[in-house]
Amino acid sequence: MKNQSLQDERILTQRRKINSEAYGIIMIVLLVSILVQQFLLNAPFKQYAVEFICLFGMSIYMIIRYMMLGLNIYGEGKRARSIPLVNSIVAGIVVTVINGVLNYTKYAEHYEDNIGLFIATLAITFIGATAFCFAVLSFLNYLNKKKQEKIQKQLDDEEEQD
Repeated sequence: MKNQSLQDERILTQRRKINSEAYGIIMIVLLVSILVQQFLLNAPFKQYAVEFICLFGMSIYMIIRYMMLGLNIYGEGKRARSIPLVNSIVAGIVVTVINGVLNYTKYAEHYEDNIGLFIATLAITFIGATAFCFAVLSFLNYLNKKKQEKIQKQLDDEEEQD
């Protein structure tokens, strides 16, 4: 039998926590890099395409892996129920702010006489972005629940056979 060095469970938990935090930091840095290059530096897409692909590719990978394993995408507990709504509102605000700043810098002369048009544009942007994000997150949650039910059914069937 091979002599394996057993690691303390606390050490493994701390390592996983550190790796998870590092992953979160990298994702935030990628997002900030994309936003800075796109909006502040007016860079062409090909300049920040790698960051974009990494950010969204890893996000999609994580969602698929969570769903394949039947894990809750949003975690467990009472807070998990409100995460899709909160994330949708935050995404709506972020999209609205970015779009508002870009539109105002490009079309300020159109909004000087009619600030109501600018506010209406922001309101429509916020409602549309929030609704779209909520629909996508709710759909992902629905798919996740279906996968969990399928896994639970398989486990119940295996338990009945034994």
